[in-house]
Amino acid sequence: MKAIISKIIEESDLKTISLNSSVDFAYYDNEKEDFFLFLFYNRKEIIELCNNNVADLEFTLNNFIINLKKEYLSKFRERNIDHNLSLVLLLELEESDDILDLQRELNKVEENSLNAKKYVLPYFRNDIETLQQKITEKNEVVNQLNEIAIDNSNLLDKTDERWYKTLMSFFIKIPFLNYQSTENNQSLENLSLTIEESLSDREKQLLSVISENNFDSFSNIEDFITQFNLNIETNDEI
Repeated sequence: MKAIISKIIEESDLKTISLNSSVDFAYYDNEKEDFFLFLFYNRKEIIELCNNNVADLEFTLNNFIINLKKEYLSKFRERNIDHNLSLVLLLELEESDDILDLQRELNKVEENSLNAKKYVLPYFRNDIETLQQKITEKNEVVNQLNEIAIDNSNLLDKTDERWYKTLMSFFIKIPFLNYQSTENNQSLENLSLTIEESLSDREKQLLSVISENNFDSFSNIEDFITQFNLNIETNDEI
């Protein structure tokens, strides 16, 4: 897993600092203020991290982040790391693991954005090994992951092809990894066209006004409607 993640980080123009054998810190070597902690643990290690009390996992990870910032990452404070940090937990599981209680706590971790946004990616080693067999060293890993996802999209609902769901979790759980169609996003363009064609004239007008003006700068929607004369008359199409 760590080899794949390292390649994804490298190809995403991020720099990496290895804080210890289980933790990598990634950042952009420019003015882009986004920072990422990658934690590589198995079930036993993550439980040991919270002193064998899985109910403390949420608190433990928040405290873990605070200590890492103080000890290793203080120089990034001036780049707003306190407000722009994401944590990605890559959690290796064994087939025999009883993870019911752990899963409950992992859900709480993801819902808690204190100190960092948090993403949990559980996986089984044999699924990663299956994915690695499909990756060659000749081409960029990010492009290959996209191609593998597209070429095997029919496996999404097949429970016996668990490796594919792990692959899709990469795109969901790694904040800077974006799924891109190798067909120039033609399917997305077609979807956009279909939506646009389904709009009424009134809806097209509203969409145009919102797109061309800074909607977020208005304190409430009534001010926006008044300024751009968007009041709906009795005979207007809704």
